[in-house]
Amino acid sequence: MLREGPPLQLVSRRLKKVPATGSVMFLGEHEHTIDAKGRMAVPAKFRAQMDRGGVISKGMGVCLSVYTMQGWEEKSAELASGKSSDELRDFERRIYPSASEIELDGQGRMVIPAKLRAYAELGTEVTVAGVRDHFEIWDRATWQSYQEKLEAEGGTNPF
Repeated sequence: MLREGPPLQLVSRRLKKVPATGSVMFLGEHEHTIDAKGRMAVPAKFRAQMDRGGVISKGMGVCLSVYTMQGWEEKSAELASGKSSDELRDFERRIYPSASEIELDGQGRMVIPAKLRAYAELGTEVTVAGVRDHFEIWDRATWQSYQEKLEAEGGTNPF
């Protein structure tokens, strides 16, 4: 009986699991800090998914969004395949110019560009929130306020 899972690929004479397209999943809430040079350690659980680097840009709200390179390419293709509109053009003009490619250093840290730190009003204490196909970086106090607001509103479960 065959077990289902990611396809296997021969790498250096060893079998290695290779995730299928679209299988990247960022989950959880992690508290981190940003140092004086703008570096932030990426949560350990996210690092393996960022092996090809990624893209950081303005997020939806007062936060930053970080995608794997593959995730960014897929999101861009999704946008390009949609119907063109003034709203889409404005969105693209907001997101793409702010975007910057990132790589992790040997200690699993990424550098957050100063303009993006200013946009998201990031202090030294941040929350990294997994949001399915990407993760977001929020100023910790802003994130806590946002979560309290969601709790107070009660929200509805979309499932």
